[in-house]
Amino acid sequence: MLNNINIAGLSEYTNEVKENNIQGKASYGVELNWESGTKTTVSTKNMILGEHKLIRDFNFTIDEPTQLLGVNCAPNPAEYMLGGLAGCMAVTFMAGATAMAIEIDQLKLEIDGELDLQGFLGLNTNSDAGFPELKFIFHVKGNGTQEQYNTLMNRVTKHSPNFNTIRNEVKMVGELKDNALK
Repeated sequence: MLNNINIAGLSEYTNEVKENNIQGKASYGVELNWESGTKTTVSTKNMILGEHKLIRDFNFTIDEPTQLLGVNCAPNPAEYMLGGLAGCMAVTFMAGATAMAIEIDQLKLEIDGELDLQGFLGLNTNSDAGFPELKFIFHVKGNGTQEQYNTLMNRVTKHSPNFNTIRNEVKMVGELKDNALK
């Protein structure tokens, strides 16, 4: 164990995916149910990892601050998205550090961005509703060198799934089913 990550397990899984790339395929999903106002509850769907079905039975609440018509009882969608991005980047950083035999004592990641809500409100057609830029800072304490930490940060930008989903344009396919709920 290094950084509380099973080194042998990481190596075994890497080799398993090298031998059979289907083992590296992961399918995720969530289901959202509206509660009231801007409050919703999200439930995770079971995950398919390679040939294995993993039970993922988690729920979380989403809401907006009162200034954005919510009751401020939970993080908002942007905060969850940034949290998911930060979590994925941290996992990629820590897996890379472990593979490089770097012991990490502390890791903190800050991600900040600014939205122009004129786009969300439909007040300015020139204003994109999304974040135009996200800034991130890794704070790390461990036995690695600056060069090794730079390598890890580059690894994050190349290998973090959430980082690359946000950085690259992802195809969104949607449909509407009216009166489909029972």
